[in-house]
Order: sequence, then structure tokens, then C-alpha cells
Amino acid sequence: MNAAISTHRLHQVLAHLTAVVRQQGARLGLATPVGAQGDAHLRALRATARARRAFAAAHPADQASATRTAASLRRLGARPDDQLAALLHDLPKGQVGLLPRVFHVLEGSPVTGQARGPFAGARQTLRLHASVAPTLAAKLGAPRGTIAILHELAREESRSAAPQKTTGVNARARLLLDLDSGVTR
Repeated sequence: MNAAISTHRLHQVLAHLTAVVRQQGARLGLATPVGAQGDAHLRALRATARARRAFAAAHPADQASATRTAASLRRLGARPDDQLAALLHDLPKGQVGLLPRVFHVLEGSPVTGQARGPFAGARQTLRLHASVAPTLAAKLGAPRGTIAILHELAREESRSAAPQKTTGVNARARLLLDLDSGVTR
């Protein structure tokens, strides 16, 4: 395994653990809830109440990752639709627990094929979340531009070939995917 890839996977696992611990601290009044910044960002983007409730119910690891990705997009001058897509894209993962998430990361975060072995059902949910995100976003009242980004993000995630030259909505989805995957810009 490539050292950069294994380092990224370790960072992902640590980020998941940190988010869960921080959320537990928030329940005890010792820390700010993990989703607080994400909710503020959703408010600024004028997301629907349904979208904000869905984000609030998301797993802390998804809230933390989505918030970091959306903040990076905002710093890069990305459009509101792109930022909203970042905040909504992991919601279909639902309340899949921490251990299946760690297994998923350690197996390379696959997005195709059938998960087998420990936590297969939960890991399958993780594999398929991107393909479900556009439909869920539509149900949550997201604008068409956000849904288009999520459709393209699902296509980008399912590609097995090396990334091609990207333009338009494809480039915007690729940026979201890169930021979410730990590619620095």
C-alpha cells in the first residue's frame, strides 16, 4: 500500500474517532457539538429546515467531514450549491456505527461491489451512499444545482479510471471529491 494512501486512511480513522469523542464531550457540556459549525453554514446557505434536521441527525464523523469540506470550498470561492452539496453528500450514510466506518476506510473506501464479512450491511450502505445522495437531497429541498453536483459526485466516485480533464459541473464535483478525500489544494 502506498504510504500517502495509508497515511490518509489513518487520518480518516483518527478524524472519525475525534468526532465521536468530541460529540460525547458535547453531550456532557464539555465541548461544542460537532455539527454546530455545519448548522451555521447551512443557515447561511438558507438550507431548508428538513436539510438542517437531517444534518443534525447525521453521524458526528459525517458532520465533521462535511463541515471541513464545505468550509474549504467556501475559502476557495465555491458557489453556494457546491458548499451545500458538501454538507449533504454524506447524509445517506445514516447512523452507521464507528466500527463499520473504520473497516470501510481500512478496506480503501470502496464504492462498488458487494461488501462481505463483518458489518457487511453497514459497509454496503457506506459504499452506496453517493448514489443515494442526490435523491435524498431532493427530498430535503435542495436546489437543482446542488442535486446536479451530487449526481456528478456519484459518477466521479464510481469511476475506476484515472481522473480525466474536468470542466463545468464535473470540475466542481471533482473538487468536492478531492477535498473530501483529503487531496490538498
